[in-house]
Amino acid sequence: MSGASKFLVGDYFKDPYPVYRQLLEESPIFWSDIARAWIVCPFDEVENGLNSDDIYNQSERMTKASSHLTKEQLETLPNILTNLSNWIVFKDPPGHTRLRRLISKAFTPRAITAFEPRIEEIVSNLLDEAMKKDVFDLVKDFSFQLPSIVICELMGIPLEKQWDLKRWSDGIAGFTASARVTTEQAAYAEKVAREAEEYLMELFKELRARPNNGLLSKILNAPHEEDGLTDKEIAGLTIQLFFAGFETTEGLIGNMVLALINNPEQEKLLRSNYELIPAAVEETLRHDSSIQKQSRVASVDLEILGKQVKKGDYVHFMIGAANRDPKKFSNPDKFDIARKDAANVSFGHGIHFCIGAPLARLDAKIALRQLLEKMPKFFLHEPKPTFPELLAIRKPLHLWLSTK
Repeated sequence: MSGASKFLVGDYFKDPYPVYRQLLEESPIFWSDIARAWIVCPFDEVENGLNSDDIYNQSERMTKASSHLTKEQLETLPNILTNLSNWIVFKDPPGHTRLRRLISKAFTPRAITAFEPRIEEIVSNLLDEAMKKDVFDLVKDFSFQLPSIVICELMGIPLEKQWDLKRWSDGIAGFTASARVTTEQAAYAEKVAREAEEYLMELFKELRARPNNGLLSKILNAPHEEDGLTDKEIAGLTIQLFFAGFETTEGLIGNMVLALINNPEQEKLLRSNYELIPAAVEETLRHDSSIQKQSRVASVDLEILGKQVKKGDYVHFMIGAANRDPKKFSNPDKFDIARKDAANVSFGHGIHFCIGAPLARLDAKIALRQLLEKMPKFFLHEPKPTFPELLAIRKPLHLWLSTK
């Protein structure tokens, strides 16, 4: 059975890496009827594709992702489609440049470093509370809450909304991260997008009346001529930021702990040398990235590894496969925190490189160090972790750990 025929079927979502391995050997690029897109796997082609904004565009991605829905169905999705059209990741220059410049001030190295003591405090408080239990769910009790608290504080959103933010984010993920959006996923995404926007519009009124130090307040109360953003644009930007923050960091922490549990010799090595913590984070990003693909739409006819990609074709650049490419990495399926050929494309490349990457890395490093300090050994508890059936996102939905 070919690798292409195993793509997105059977046990693929439990563990896509055997399929990626076969694809890299047999079909490094192929057309998937399920995804209605070209699937590109090798590291060099993925990196080049993500960096080639002259021959690909972003603004047509959601049109392609929902192209199987009828005109009547699309007319029932005004909120989710409008919201996504205002995400930076779905914009091309100059709109992309304008929005990215606006939020980049909150993610400078200086701004992230200044927030580090607060992240240390958040991590400590969450772990101390979680470890009062004999068994706790790393996802619910920690890896989701850490980025949600950080994002709420950075944005100036009341913390009591964090579970609503997760519900909205997960609902939108069903639309943006699926291989083929179902009518049920689309309807639910529309519902949560409407809820999120209604809440944010009320929050915007409050922040204009009573500004705080969060990024949202600064955007809302900036001189109009500086950016000229509409409230709809700001709402889309806000939803993208908490979506990206949750999915990336939550998955990174969960995948990292699971990799160490599955590779006890690496956990032992890390516990003997905490200086390897940054390397452990990077190796997790390579070995089991929470973001499995990024997509583009071809803006010209082009050729990739002998295949003719037509203008307007949807192309999925498979980050998860690229990070396991044997032409780039020695023994690519081995989780090795001391690897000499460390590299990854997990945060993308080019102008769409993830603006929150430094924050996600910092969250993960602090989280891992404190987990190692507070837990003498990681013990996985039943039930075993499961993963969502999403093409773009890979993260454990739960990860039960024993504290005894």
